[in-house]
Amino acid sequence: MTIVLVLMIVLQITQGSVDIDLSKVFASEGGIESEIFNSRLIRTILCLLVGASSACVGLGIQTLFKNPLAGPTTLGINSGASLGVGLFYLLPGFALQFEWIGLTVFACLGAVAFLMLLITAAGRSFNMTFVLIIGLLLSYASYAVLEVLMQLTDVNGMKSYVFWGMGSFNRGSWVTITLILIISSFGFVTMYRLSSWLNIYSLGDSELKLLTKKSVGFNKRLLLVVFGVWIGLITSIVGPIAFVGIVVPNLLKIILKTSDIKKLLTLCMILGAVMVLFADLISRGTIADIALPINAVLSVLGVPVIIYFLLKRFTNVSS
Repeated sequence: MTIVLVLMIVLQITQGSVDIDLSKVFASEGGIESEIFNSRLIRTILCLLVGASSACVGLGIQTLFKNPLAGPTTLGINSGASLGVGLFYLLPGFALQFEWIGLTVFACLGAVAFLMLLITAAGRSFNMTFVLIIGLLLSYASYAVLEVLMQLTDVNGMKSYVFWGMGSFNRGSWVTITLILIISSFGFVTMYRLSSWLNIYSLGDSELKLLTKKSVGFNKRLLLVVFGVWIGLITSIVGPIAFVGIVVPNLLKIILKTSDIKKLLTLCMILGAVMVLFADLISRGTIADIALPINAVLSVLGVPVIIYFLLKRFTNVSS
């Protein structure tokens, strides 16, 4: 997997509508090839961070909710970010008036607002089934508000929102990369330190009696906040990225026949990065000279793979 990851990185940097020679880039100062290299380097690093982060968040949410189909959309965080972007793009004249604040800030505010509503509604008991229901209800409410906003907006606002919803790595910069790197590092360290707790948590309620009630509630809230801020920031920058958080953890669990968080965490990062890098190569026309939305490519790649392995797993169980 590491070899494949390195290969994907080299292809991502060198291949495209204009192929570049790395030896020329490092030998020359400036020039068009150096500019293309810098642009692709930012895009490559962004793909790496988004893929690794989405897979890790998916693994954590599936463990926290004890549901293999749970993903970043389960919490409603993506919906909160979408609502923030919708307010920015779809309200007439709103984007021009608050352009100085920036799209990323509005998306982050929407994601954090939904996260705070989720935690407040869950109360002290913090039942995960109740959290799941609240997250879905917030998602439906967000879609309803967006439907109203779409009736009020103009063509330009509609186009901007639709393009954002398709997902894109064109908005990357060294500032956004630094932000994601900081949050991702904190999220990864938090998951690694709580990996033993998550392993016990996934076994059932009887094993949880070994832990204090305070630590259980505190750890649930801590992980939920970390996952919410983590995926909220990513969504605000590149748009909603589909299927990576669901496909990668399930794929590794089936292949490796383990649910140990410590063993899966690093592998999730590598495979998630490989999946997003490969999807981005296809989406920007490197392979077939046809530009496609990144989410469309991820759906085509992800859905058949997870269906195949699920069918294979159920076939083995029944036999």
